[in-house]
Amino acid sequence: MNKYKFMALFIGCCALPLLAAWLVLTQGWFNAGASSQGQWQQQEVFLLAPATGKAHWRLAVAPAASCDSQCQQGLHTLQQLYLGLGRKQQHVQPLLLGDATVPEAYQAISKAAVLLPLPQQLQNQILLIDQQGLVLLRYPLPATAEQMAPTAKAIRQDLLKLVNYDRTSV
Repeated sequence: MNKYKFMALFIGCCALPLLAAWLVLTQGWFNAGASSQGQWQQQEVFLLAPATGKAHWRLAVAPAASCDSQCQQGLHTLQQLYLGLGRKQQHVQPLLLGDATVPEAYQAISKAAVLLPLPQQLQNQILLIDQQGLVLLRYPLPATAEQMAPTAKAIRQDLLKLVNYDRTSV
């Protein structure tokens, strides 16, 4: 094998992966963000004060006004998610945002005051909030109890990814 043939083969092996990556990106075959189930926030919204304890992640139900039946379903789902976390509960704090009071049946959930008025797009949502108080993901509160199971599964998947890859407490 002469040196020109080797050089052409070497350059081809280096250029082929770059060309393939460029082709995938320009043709739109790459789906960025396909691993998260919730809707990412487009702008930064800091709703809560920074967390001080071990609970770095906060799951919050954000009702529009008072806690109606849809909000009650969200609280029930939130409590079930929290209890299902097992030993990872110490990293998550379930909250109810706003002026509504937490029903006695949901003892794991605490009430939290927001730093600013709740934006319209965050009302009637389940929010995933980081340790700095920044809303990262939101999940709409389903109208029926049958729709709550897929929503709970999506929240659990995203939350476990974040808790497992969180290195702020290491």
